Amino acid sequence: MEALLKLLESLHPVDPQLQIHLLHHLPKEVHRANKTILHEGDVCDWIAYVEQGLLKIYYELDDGTERIIWFQKEGDVIGSMKSYFSGLPSKLTIRTMEETHLRRIKKTDLEALMEKFPSFNINARKITEQYYSRNEDHVILLAMPPRERLKKLEAEYPWIVQDSRIKDYMLAGYLGIDNSTLSKYRNHAV
Repeated sequence: MEALLKLLESLHPVDPQLQIHLLHHLPKEVHRANKTILHEGDVCDWIAYVEQGLLKIYYELDDGTERIIWFQKEGDVIGSMKSYFSGLPSKLTIRTMEETHLRRIKKTDLEALMEKFPSFNINARKITEQYYSRNEDHVILLAMPPRERLKKLEAEYPWIVQDSRIKDYMLAGYLGIDNSTLSKYRNHAV
């Protein structure tokens, strides 16, 4: 919980009463590896802070291939944002890749906190800005020629390429290429 409070404080000062409320109303959830915490078709009426672990946010193509939208790790905020904001069923799935510890809050509870502590809206806005900036980076990445995608990812988000928890097939799915193409690009880079 301390890491979440530090994150919030780094974005904008957090009212001490809000800190106390968060400490008492955001219990730790522990999820085993490979557990789906949001199924495609469910409404995402929550967001969560990742205290420990790694998750993937993805959608499945008709042939069962996963297209990973993002990897969320320790220190990140997760959710299916379109579903969260619209109340519509999510087109995405969120699944843990290892044991994961979350601090989750329901949308109604978060909205009540932002009403009670108006300055907390600044923290929420800044987190949303970071989230959407990363999503835009991914859209730009996918618009690039396939050969350039891995280079750009290595330059802008090296942790994704270097993290041993992210297997090659997952990285290939994130890059929008197949495994053999990823292998070819890596072999030519050496």
